[in-house]
Amino acid sequence: MKVTIKKALLSVSDKTNLDKLAKTLNKNGVEIISSGGTAKYLQDLGIEVTPIQKVTGNPEAFGGRMKTLSFQVSSGLLFRRDNQDDISQANELGIEAIDLVVCNLYPFEEVLKKNSDLDTLIENIDIGGPTMVRAAAKNYKYVTISTNPAQYDSLIEELERDNQTSFELRRDFALAAFQHTGRYDSIIAGALEERFEKEEATITLSPQNAKILRYGENPHQKAWVYANTLTEGLANATPIQGKELSYNNLLDADAAWRSLSDLVRFSQDKKEKNGVTIIKHSNPCGAALSTTQEKALEMAWMGDPVSSFGSIICFSHEVTEASAHWLSDKFVEVIMAPSFEAGALSVFGKKKNLRLIPIKPHSGDHKEPMIRSISGGWVVQEEDNGLDIEFQQVTKNQFDQSKVELAQFGTMVAKHLKSNAIALVRRTSDGLELIGAGMGNPNRLISLDQAVNKAKENKADDFSDMILISDAFFPFRDNIDLANKAGIKFIVQPGGSIRDKEVIEACDEFGMSMVFTGTRHFRH
Repeated sequence: MKVTIKKALLSVSDKTNLDKLAKTLNKNGVEIISSGGTAKYLQDLGIEVTPIQKVTGNPEAFGGRMKTLSFQVSSGLLFRRDNQDDISQANELGIEAIDLVVCNLYPFEEVLKKNSDLDTLIENIDIGGPTMVRAAAKNYKYVTISTNPAQYDSLIEELERDNQTSFELRRDFALAAFQHTGRYDSIIAGALEERFEKEEATITLSPQNAKILRYGENPHQKAWVYANTLTEGLANATPIQGKELSYNNLLDADAAWRSLSDLVRFSQDKKEKNGVTIIKHSNPCGAALSTTQEKALEMAWMGDPVSSFGSIICFSHEVTEASAHWLSDKFVEVIMAPSFEAGALSVFGKKKNLRLIPIKPHSGDHKEPMIRSISGGWVVQEEDNGLDIEFQQVTKNQFDQSKVELAQFGTMVAKHLKSNAIALVRRTSDGLELIGAGMGNPNRLISLDQAVNKAKENKADDFSDMILISDAFFPFRDNIDLANKAGIKFIVQPGGSIRDKEVIEACDEFGMSMVFTGTRHFRH
């Protein structure tokens, strides 16, 4: 069923391409109702406008807080055009049908991004707009609602044909309108929760800002990525080269970015400021800090050369041409960095499928909600932005102070390994590096054994100067027995087990040094 547009109400904050639509309406003899800044904009274009107060019978009031809210406007949108009782009542009340609403809401999201004060935020909460949008969308059988300038071309195409809109267009625009207002209200709720220091967490997921991915974890699964436009991060980053990112690429890239960001925060006052992390299946298989980017890259790659094949790499600084040449004969899926030298782009340009993503490290100032789905719902937690900087000595053999920096580096690496996680780290003349890791196992003994074997694969033969990092406490002394067998002398763990005393005594028995962080960084 097509609907002829005779009367339209235009009230927008974003006036992008509004001139094109308004001129089409004007050319077709459509009466245009408007108010405030939109009315002035249209009048400046030479388009005749019916003031909103002529429809409502009331002036604009309270500094513009009251304009479109009225019985007359809402009735003109909501009465059913094929219901004789509605038609008769509309005639009795002097209600005239409004066939088209063009409305986008006060720019609350844009104002929020500017860290505006609370009063400014409140004044940018639209009231009349959502009422009109929802009323028009509810009555989409007879009324057309447009909430996005991107819709104008489709709308103009139908209007220029016969000044009518199709049922399909009205239906699709109505759905977009409800998505628009739903997201708008969620952003307001989330912002006010934060300003009012409430513990509630409103999460905004809307098809309005979703991108369809090629497929999910496997080819038979559908997948989407939703970008939170209020924060900076991977979902908002734009690749400058390479094929489309997949669901798995995004998960691995996020793991690379988060682990690298922690290393950057840790190394701010250190001489080794160039950081590189290499991720495979969401786990760091290489991580290093050095005085030069090229050396950090080489050290990170050698942490697990086999797993580094087909990996994702994240750099703390602009990627140099030298680093690009070093990677030229190696296969990686994605490279992330704040920027890329022109020479590096030239080298990488020869690999057309290689994705390059410019993205700065995460500052850690804002804790994002971390969302995972479960049957029937979601579990949400705040991001783990913790940095371990202090350690409690618990064994007789003192922890060498010269190793504190290495221990801090190791806890940041182990934090991003899937539990049960064990990381072996060491310092060389070139910097700090992950030399062996074990993760994602049902018990910590298997992870410890994996870490030791990986270090041996990487040509490590002296474990006495390494530090073993555990992401959670040791439940039994058997982990200490295995570590001692490998020749490990330094251990960092959170502590907190009912058998801490037994574990400490085992370390004392072998002359090992152990410290507690008091903080668990478990990662399921």
